[in-house]
Amino acid sequence: MLKRIAAAGSVAALALMAASLPVSAQLAGKQIHLGIGGPLTTPSAAFGVEMRQAVELAVAEKNSAGGILGAKIVALAVDDQASNDKGEAVARGFCDDPDMLGVVGHVNSGVTIAASKVYNGCGLAMITAMSSNPAVTESGFADIFRLTSRDDRKGPGLANYLIAVMKKRRAVVFDDGTPYGTGLADLFSKAFAAKGGNIVARQTVKAGETQFDQAVRSLPADFDVVFFAGIKEGALILKEMRTQGRNQLFTCGDGCWDVKGFIEAAGDAVAAGEGVRVLSAAPALGKVPGSAAFAKRYTAKYGPINNYAANSYDSARVILAAIEAAAKRKHAMPDRSEVVAALKAIKFQGIAYASPIAWTPKGDNKAAVIFVNTVAGGAFKEIAEIGN
Repeated sequence: MLKRIAAAGSVAALALMAASLPVSAQLAGKQIHLGIGGPLTTPSAAFGVEMRQAVELAVAEKNSAGGILGAKIVALAVDDQASNDKGEAVARGFCDDPDMLGVVGHVNSGVTIAASKVYNGCGLAMITAMSSNPAVTESGFADIFRLTSRDDRKGPGLANYLIAVMKKRRAVVFDDGTPYGTGLADLFSKAFAAKGGNIVARQTVKAGETQFDQAVRSLPADFDVVFFAGIKEGALILKEMRTQGRNQLFTCGDGCWDVKGFIEAAGDAVAAGEGVRVLSAAPALGKVPGSAAFAKRYTAKYGPINNYAANSYDSARVILAAIEAAAKRKHAMPDRSEVVAALKAIKFQGIAYASPIAWTPKGDNKAAVIFVNTVAGGAFKEIAEIGN
């Protein structure tokens, strides 16, 4: 009995000592792991690498400011190869790491959906900066969050813009066969038809395909807009259209919101014919306070920004803020359930969107908005906003 009393007293004394330490040092000597799951190879690598770099920048800045109550944050990036099976394996590895308190990932919607089931099984918080298929947050999982907007906002939003503003009525729709591409194309097509438009042709191409001569040649003569739902293939379809004298407006979801992967890859074709309209998942850098300074720091370290760097940076920072809030509340290292609870309750002003990040009951970001862009001077230029 005396030994138990002494042990209890020692625990109480240690807890009192921890609580009496300066808040900034209560976790000194400890590590907190933050996972980064995304495609660091494959044709999707441009998205994954930029996400990794933006997250690593957020972590480095947080560590320079003292970490989280003195604990050092360690960013651990693993390549999911844009594969559902590999994504699940990455998620299992993160779940098995006892120091892992949050994950930023994944990129491809199908991979994110597959991995989210694993994260939910171990209660690990995950934020995707860019996966937009609605199913990502339709699972009812309490630990899954999305920073960007959903495809059931993007597809219908663009369809309405094309009909109401640009007076387009006859659309050709391409998708890349992935959950992202197929889902976005379906949502666009349904909304376009509901607004009085006509889908005159629908084709599925294979992600990674590079030759589109026959696909373009087989298109009907009478259409006034093309919509592509996918990533890398958009630039090549556009180039082939212009080569064959197809001058109709080319439009694309945010999979084409990529300076290197779309603007540079398509070359002169972006300005030929009726031009292009491309969705972007965040405002242009410089519009939201803090975003221009972030872009300067990122560019100095990694080079030009292509697309989702700001979203990825904010995804990391909001997870770190939730971990810190949970740690301060506990005066100790929080567990995963405490991090999830803090993340669900958080209101965080980032640099990607003008309004603070806050979550719907499903885990979608209330602040997310979408923009319609043209291309001018080798850069995307916003011309319209679609609310969330």
